[in-house]
Amino acid sequence: GVKVPFLVTHGAQDRQISVQYAHDCYDQLVNSPKRELKIFTAREGGVEHVGADNMAYGRDYIADWFA
Repeated sequence: GVKVPFLVTHGAQDRQISVQYAHDCYDQLVNSPKRELKIFTAREGGVEHVGADNMAYGRDYIADWFA
């Protein structure tokens, strides 16, 4: 299993890949010392596939997570 920190992000309204995939991925990360699931909401933006509707927000969120 994964034994490193792991961030799973997904847009709440992604029409290409179901948000359930993100939940399933997160649930499998039981050995990760730091795991986080971030679902981007309509209020925040970034709800589409790859955050296409607000890429800057998603990019900044991920960069902050790594910092």
